[in-house]
Order: sequence, then structure tokens, then C-alpha cells
Amino acid sequence: MTKKAALSFAWIGSALLISFLLWFFTLSYRTRLITEIVNKALVLSGGGRIETPAGFFGNPASVMGGTWFTMANSSDRAFVFTIIRNGMAAACVALVDNAGKVRAIIPLSDNARQITEELPLPIYNFYTDRIERDIRNRDTKRRVLR
Repeated sequence: MTKKAALSFAWIGSALLISFLLWFFTLSYRTRLITEIVNKALVLSGGGRIETPAGFFGNPASVMGGTWFTMANSSDRAFVFTIIRNGMAAACVALVDNAGKVRAIIPLSDNARQITEELPLPIYNFYTDRIERDIRNRDTKRRVLR
């Protein structure tokens, strides 16, 4: 290995290390920011409020790339995720009841509202089915671990 190659590997490795450390140490800030945004949207839509998740290792991300939250003063759950349509990403929150059924999908911005209004029913059903399947898998894993 030449000196140039070693130097290049060191630069790449240090950049990856710094980016991982920034991602890891800003997790609580990003979670708090998501919680504030979702709570504002839920209050405007007449829903409840979400609580902060248990923590990074206690609340792993979903297969769909979202994050699960518990609703304040309720045993219902909320799933914050992104719908991608026509090259645009729209942040949404799905409210899930105790039975594991999606009650509503609420867009978190005007752009997301426009995307979800134009969403065809089969794609909407795809997202709700994936969320309901994910909640069933999570509940099954919790029962097995206890």
C-alpha cells in the first residue's frame, strides 16, 4: 500500500467516523424535533399528542424506515414515516389503535397534504398494510421476549 492510498483510507475512515458520531450524538435532538413537529400537526388535526420514544436502543426503527411513538394519555401508538411519490418525500404520521389498525394517516406539512390527497387507494392501502404488519410483528416479538 502506498503512502497516498493509506492517506486516502485515513481521510475516508475519519470522515465516516465523524459522520457516525454526529448522527449518534444528535439522535436525542432529532427525536425531540420530530416530536415537536408531530405534536403541532396532531393538535391542528384534532388528535392527541405523542410522547418521546423510550430511546434509540429501546425503540428500533421500522422496516419502512420510520419511528414508533406512544400517544400521551393513551395506549395507542403513532408511526412517523415518509411517503415517496413522484420523486417527492412527504412526512406523515399514522395513528394506530390498540387492535393494530391504522385509524388515520396525517400529513405533517402542506406538501405532504398535497401528496397524500393525490395518493391512489392501492398505494394508500399498501402503506396501511405495511404499518399494520409491522405492528403485529413488533407485538409478536415482545410476547416472545417476555
